[in-house]
Amino acid sequence: MAIYSPNDSSISLIFEATPGVLPATGAVRYVLPTAQDQAPIVFTSADIVSNTKRPNGAAAGTQRGPITGEGSLDMRLQLAPVYIGLFESVLRNKFTTSGTKTLKPGNIDTTFSVLSLLAPGPSGSAMVDIASNCQATKFTLNAKAGEGATVAFDVMSLAQSLATTDNATTLTDLPVAAFEYTGTDVGTLTIAGNTTLIFTELNLEVGQPRAPRLKLGSNLPVGMGTSDLREVKMTFRAYRESFALDALLTGQKQAFSVNLGGYGFFVFGMAKLPSTSFDAESIFVDVEITGAYDATAAADVYLTQL
Repeated sequence: MAIYSPNDSSISLIFEATPGVLPATGAVRYVLPTAQDQAPIVFTSADIVSNTKRPNGAAAGTQRGPITGEGSLDMRLQLAPVYIGLFESVLRNKFTTSGTKTLKPGNIDTTFSVLSLLAPGPSGSAMVDIASNCQATKFTLNAKAGEGATVAFDVMSLAQSLATTDNATTLTDLPVAAFEYTGTDVGTLTIAGNTTLIFTELNLEVGQPRAPRLKLGSNLPVGMGTSDLREVKMTFRAYRESFALDALLTGQKQAFSVNLGGYGFFVFGMAKLPSTSFDAESIFVDVEITGAYDATAAADVYLTQL
């Protein structure tokens, strides 16, 4: 029996025209630039535990319950179509196509399939773990001075299939012009109108909680629905040069934005009280923002393509 190496595996993604239906041909199959140890979407069942007492103190065991898959696609941030589609899945809308391309939250769901090719091979001898009817439930953006900028997309899936023949769609790599952003690609960082502070770290989390819709007669969900309000949190760290930032942050709703590579990220929200922290050579000020709806922007968060 063969034992396979992660170096020979790959993960790709196909956006679905019909939720839960993996296109066999004709669709674009994007190669995901994930790390070597990127795991497939993991499926589990909500096991139903029996409280029935059996003879001699034995239990009656458990039965498989509703099945869903969860995982995270961790990648270096780049400007490419597959990233655009995943951001759209989190915010449930599409980028506008005229003027400044802008993505604001909406109610248009984007579904996709994640194909984990565990072992390449001819028809009948490959191993492909396919998670279909997926939606991205959250993205986490990180940028730190002297390091790569990363983004992780949390994913929920409603269907799994294990195939021994790979999908027939042609693999599409990232555009030639795409490159991995680093901390040096962070441009203007605007905090309540101020652009002069010296920042060292940035984190943005945008999550749309979702839950499977269950039905009697099957352990397979019939769909996925939003289960709570969207969660937006932005944190950043700057050098502690004065108390100017403390005075600038009112605790009321304010605007915050940052350009990173080919993207602009805009957040409206309230800042918690800044805190001071230390490392071996510097003193910092740390700030956390929680998102709040802005009537003028008609959003609590939005993205642009620069």
